Amino acid sequence: MANTISVNEGEIGQATGQDILKYPNINSCLSITAVFADGKRYGGHVVMFNTDQQLSLKDICDKIFANKGNSTRLIIIGDIGTWNQDWSQLPQTKNLIINGKKVTNVAGLGPAMGFTTNDNWDIDNCATRGGSYDIYFEYAGNTRQIRAYDKKTANNCTYFNTKTW
Repeated sequence: MANTISVNEGEIGQATGQDILKYPNINSCLSITAVFADGKRYGGHVVMFNTDQQLSLKDICDKIFANKGNSTRLIIIGDIGTWNQDWSQLPQTKNLIINGKKVTNVAGLGPAMGFTTNDNWDIDNCATRGGSYDIYFEYAGNTRQIRAYDKKTANNCTYFNTKTW
């Protein structure tokens, strides 16, 4: 039976094998996940305004980069439009340097960390704008599946029906 590893706001987590990697309550947040050929998923749950007890965007990106290994794919899911719109205003993004490279938007995170495949999926593509979603990196049989569960409607967001990791 698969275990569920929850990555709460400002935290890093890892799932291997059939285990499920879950990012709860993604609304204005970002989930940033490196995926590996062997099924490992490693990532962080980034909040726009982190507390002292939470890892910042830079902290999470630095940890993902340090644990990147042979992963070539990074998947970012969240309120990408708002992050990009406010990038130059947010304290943790306006002068962001990752791996010695200045990053000016969400799409620049993966290349700065050396990922060759970068998927950036905005949660606003789901029917309930402004909703809160639980993001799951899981298996359906042998198929790698991404699922976004809309907590407001208690349904899965159909935008992610064809998304795999």
